[in-house]
Parts: sequence; structure tokens; C-alpha cells
Amino acid sequence: MVARIAGQTRLLIIGLLVGLSTTSNAATSSQLRSRGKALLQENCGRCHAIGPVGKSPLKAATPMRNIYAKFAPRELQAELTEGMVSRHREMPQIEFSDEDVDAIMAYLYALAVRK
Repeated sequence: MVARIAGQTRLLIIGLLVGLSTTSNAATSSQLRSRGKALLQENCGRCHAIGPVGKSPLKAATPMRNIYAKFAPRELQAELTEGMVSRHREMPQIEFSDEDVDAIMAYLYALAVRK
């Protein structure tokens, strides 16, 4: 009887730890996506639509929700790290840090999956 209760207690503790880990990861992912969205809004929002719907303020600017599909993920990651190069002179070349790129990629991936 004692062994059975001890076994059930261990299973309960393991279940709680797994549940807490999953909740923590979900919160971290959500924070990462939020940071990515904020970075895009700050650096790209004057021309590009940042959200899941809506038109870009600059008609010729591709909505960010479509950017993820235009590049292979590693290529997009490299472009963000090295500074996106555009045919448009008005577009600033911004070099994001690795942490910023991770956040932006997480947000863009979430938009792509949502479609």
C-alpha cells in the first residue's frame, strides 16, 4: 500500500513538473513573439503591415505576414542578421542582433502558421 502511494506521488510530481515546464515554454514563446512584433513595428511598421491582416502603409511594401513565405528560413535569418538589402533606396538596411532575429523569426513563423 505504501509503495503504491509513493508511486502515485512520484507520477503526480512528474506530471506537475512537465506541466510547469510546458507552461513556462509557452510563456517564453509568447514573449519572444511579442518582442519580434515590437521590433518589426518599431523598425519596419512605417512601411510594412506588421499584423496578421491589413494593408501596408506604403502600398509597394510587402506585408510582413508574407515575408516568411518569400524566403527559405535560413536565408531570411541571414538577411535579418546582415541587414536586409532592398531594391528600394528608401528602405533602411538594419542589422538585427541574433536575439532580435530569433524574436522576429518566431513572430513571422507564427504569422505564417496562422495563415
